[in-house]
Amino acid sequence: MHATFERSCVDCHGGDATKGALDLKAVANADLQTRLIALSKVRDRVRASEMPPADADQITPADRAALISACDALLVQEAAKLRPRPGRVTVRRLSQTQWDRCIEDLFGVATEKSTAFPADDLGYGFDSIGDALSFSTLRLEAYLAAAEDVASQVFFDESATPAMSTIEGESMDLVDGPGFDANSDIANLYTNATLGSAFDIARSGTCRITVHAGATPAGDEPARLSVRLDGRELAVVDVHQRELRPETITLPVGKGRHRIEIAFINDHWDPDHPDPAMRDRNLLLDRVVIEGPFESRTIPPQQRWLEGLDDKPFDLVARTIAASVWRGTAKPEAVRELAAVATRRHKAGGSRSESLADLLAAALASPRFLFRIEAPSTRAAVDGVEAVPAEALASRLSFFLWSSCPDEELLAAARRGELSTAAGRKAQVARMLSDARADRLASDFAAQWLELRSLEARMPDPSLFPRLDDSLRASMRRETELLFLAVLREARDARELLDADFTHVDAALASFYGIAGEFDATHERVQLDGQLAVRRGILGHASWLVVTSNPTRTSPVKRGKWTLENLLDQAPPPPPPGNAIFADEGAAATPQGLRAQLAAHRERSECASCHVRMDAYGLALEQFDAVGRLRDSVAGQPIDASAELPSGARVDGVAGLRALLRDDPTFLRALQRKLFVYGVGRDASPVERVVLDAAVDRLATLGKVSIRDLVSVVVESQAFLMRETVR
Repeated sequence: MHATFERSCVDCHGGDATKGALDLKAVANADLQTRLIALSKVRDRVRASEMPPADADQITPADRAALISACDALLVQEAAKLRPRPGRVTVRRLSQTQWDRCIEDLFGVATEKSTAFPADDLGYGFDSIGDALSFSTLRLEAYLAAAEDVASQVFFDESATPAMSTIEGESMDLVDGPGFDANSDIANLYTNATLGSAFDIARSGTCRITVHAGATPAGDEPARLSVRLDGRELAVVDVHQRELRPETITLPVGKGRHRIEIAFINDHWDPDHPDPAMRDRNLLLDRVVIEGPFESRTIPPQQRWLEGLDDKPFDLVARTIAASVWRGTAKPEAVRELAAVATRRHKAGGSRSESLADLLAAALASPRFLFRIEAPSTRAAVDGVEAVPAEALASRLSFFLWSSCPDEELLAAARRGELSTAAGRKAQVARMLSDARADRLASDFAAQWLELRSLEARMPDPSLFPRLDDSLRASMRRETELLFLAVLREARDARELLDADFTHVDAALASFYGIAGEFDATHERVQLDGQLAVRRGILGHASWLVVTSNPTRTSPVKRGKWTLENLLDQAPPPPPPGNAIFADEGAAATPQGLRAQLAAHRERSECASCHVRMDAYGLALEQFDAVGRLRDSVAGQPIDASAELPSGARVDGVAGLRALLRDDPTFLRALQRKLFVYGVGRDASPVERVVLDAAVDRLATLGKVSIRDLVSVVVESQAFLMRETVR
């Protein structure tokens, strides 16, 4: 046992004294796994200066550093001897994001119907955790509708005439105006009014909108109608004739649901006109006809694997579709079921395209697509542990790195047995991370890790922060995603996420940050030197600063909690009941008042242990306001961004916090654990944490630690490659 343990820890955690349920003497005599788990927890608490307590004057800074160093060395050395059980991940349903990614990669199409999927539940901050993902009848109905929409886009009958929708005037909704008469199957707009109706376009292309209308004359000009699509005026048409005649507009229309509106805009009433037939100008709307699109369908390159299936037997088509859509070799009986779906439709008079669309819709609505179901292993289990089958391992890799299904090259590598070797896995990981689909690690993993998906829902008080609109929010989020991508793509040290001397801004964000130069709507890289250095790394990004603010002011508590939870993986427990708000919220409107309220909060014994470090991290970021702009004062009071840490050391502003986190090995360990949870689909067990931390520490001794290195640690872990057999 290290001398510092004997001198500073055993008095409270040894023998008869076992505060915190920790008996170091008992731990010293326990098995290796128990010893290392306990040692890891002690190391982390000593590094955070949570132990020994502040009022126990028993350890010098040099002693603390020596103890931490000794723990690190022992953990790295001994963790290599551990063999954690791999566990077994709960069967995972595809999240909405993964569903959309799979459809995009397999077919090159999209469907708005996936937006009707119920929201995914989160587990450990991610939407890909099997234990958190629910299923319901409502979700199944939404899946069926989306599957049918995708199938209709993939198998489209080119010989069919363009689709046509007819909307009768009298059936349209009154959008504005006092009303209209619906007589003789015609809508008589007797005063200025607008009628509207929704319609769907199966795919993007050129469409023709024909308005069949007439008018009763009055005054010195013809009746005029305005044709509007999705709120945009397409044309103003003069209607001279009493009889109903068509007026046609041809234009490109995107796929999906649209709204057509017809407005009568120049009503005229002259009750004194000598000719009774000329006293009242009305618009007579018979119907609106939408036809199209007229162009031949453009087949996306993602559908090349479907080429040549148009005239093949249904069983061959079913086998081909099942292999790709179900992410591996399908059982013969399942393939026969798919083929039978197409056969039934064809015998009932359906065209070949309709029959194939039914087949594909059935495949997409199958649990084999909607759930990541792993086939039984063909290799013998040892001590209740078996290797993950090759095709299932391919899916684990693709959903980890691409948030999507494996491509044919990855499945082929699995069938050749290449994924059973470390060299084969390394080659595929390198290929996949070089692919454009790996950008999704930023938009899916990093966006969830850093809580960027919450940015859209944050609504700061517009009277105080009027510039924050949806477009600026999107720019903020993209800035952070691009930093993650730069560190990934350029094989930079992962710690540059904290202190990179560059960022990416577009015109809106550059103006918001006060960065001089010519910018457009595209993000471009800029150096952060001089006064702009305050923006270096994630801590200077407005994206997460907005997420962790209150509507009217900053929240050092939320920012400190975010830092602990996301950058150090040390989430504090929920506050005790009744302690989640300040005693005097109004007093927190000024810097001095805010500090006083935080100090009063820390005086509560049940709050102090967590808030002493959490508040310090949050206060160091007070030079940023609630939407991430720089400031030096509030309500006439200067900003004080300094704070004292539990160790007694002081951190001054974002630069001080950045340096503190950059030098703390806990950041790399935390990022590793987040990647593990995201890639494996569950939290790491205590012994797995020890092994993961030791792997990161070994990498750190070699110098640079890239995100690719951390990904490789996950891929080569027992939890990723192996699984426990079902008992």
